[in-house]
Amino acid sequence: MFSTVSIIIILVLFCALAALTYMAVKLKNQCDRYKRGLAVQKGFLQNMSHDIRTPMNAICGFSQILCNSQIRGMLSEEEIAEYGVIIQSNTDLLSTLVSDILDISDMESGKYRLNISTCNANDVCRKAISTVGHRCPAGVKMYMTTDVPDTYMFRSDPKRVEQVVMNYLTNAVKHTVEGEIHVHVSLAEHPGMLTFSVTDTGEGVPTDKAEVIFGRFEKFNTIKGGTGLGLAICRTIATQLGGEAKLDLTHQGRGARFIFTHPV
Repeated sequence: MFSTVSIIIILVLFCALAALTYMAVKLKNQCDRYKRGLAVQKGFLQNMSHDIRTPMNAICGFSQILCNSQIRGMLSEEEIAEYGVIIQSNTDLLSTLVSDILDISDMESGKYRLNISTCNANDVCRKAISTVGHRCPAGVKMYMTTDVPDTYMFRSDPKRVEQVVMNYLTNAVKHTVEGEIHVHVSLAEHPGMLTFSVTDTGEGVPTDKAEVIFGRFEKFNTIKGGTGLGLAICRTIATQLGGEAKLDLTHQGRGARFIFTHPV
């Protein structure tokens, strides 16, 4: 028979062993998360190195051609215009990459602020299209429809709302080689909410990746350029504005449809 003291000692040892086991498992999980974080960071830096170098090389290369009077004299007006478009497109791409990095940095440091004012729902989308439209592949039609009156105004941060639509459009342009990219604004789709949607006829997104793609540094197609931050930024902005950013799962098999809802 065990004495009372022996039983107490055994219980104490058991509790100590359980506590040590718990701490060991917790430390292992933290170590695993740290390793995964390092892997993600390493992959991000590698991707960024490639993604920044690509537009920079294009900008520098074609700028040198256009600035060399001898070479420029051998080019046709069409070629000069084409090179100018390439420079502009890659400048916009580089600007987007840098903006994404700065936005994520501000979000993590708590410096990301919303500037609420009155804005026009349809104008926000038109501005986004005018900014991204020239990147659209030749075989793709980008257009907008709306069931919202052109005079309809709502309270929000117009810059951030436009940023969400622009990020959706940028994503659609990267993954659509033919067909169309359709922006729509609606007050009827989700009652009580203003709904912005961007639908494309691209490769689409598997159902099991519907949430994954909104994570930071996540890219469904790693061959395509980009930081993997655009959709994460969309979700953060939507959440801060009281809305939601998500993939429309009812649109599977016909490309992709991304939704941004905003309270009215």
